[in-house]
Amino acid sequence: MAACAIMFSYRPPKNSCWGHSIRPKDPLKAKQRVNTFFETYFMRLDPEWDTTRQFTLTLTWKTSSLPNIESAENLEQQVLFIVTGNRVMFPGGLWIPISSADSASYEFLGRFSADAPFKMSPKHFQVGILGKTGKLALREPDADIAARLQQVIV
Repeated sequence: MAACAIMFSYRPPKNSCWGHSIRPKDPLKAKQRVNTFFETYFMRLDPEWDTTRQFTLTLTWKTSSLPNIESAENLEQQVLFIVTGNRVMFPGGLWIPISSADSASYEFLGRFSADAPFKMSPKHFQVGILGKTGKLALREPDADIAARLQQVIV
């Protein structure tokens, strides 16, 4: 890849329109894990998710949770989450505003995927690069980035 990616995007395949199963299966443990995940990585969640209802929310990243930030505009990326009794979905993709060139980004992705209340797969990542017109374009990760993702997303 000629240009450094300015952010990652995590998008499950289209045939997985119902999102990911929440783990663990126990509803009380799942509730705790989902709420801890949101509170760790995103701006304050209020009210907390309750396993008895569907919850749709748009969150922005906590700057303190990210290892590095390419530009302040990237922090404005919001993530739409839909959480149901046992599924979590992010219809617009999960935009992660960190650089592909910094090793701290991969350490972050390893922690993030371990903390996530759903199983992440390295094959569902794309990288965002700025095109010649200045617009963000999503691309498949090059071999080096894909190998690094394979190492940290387990």
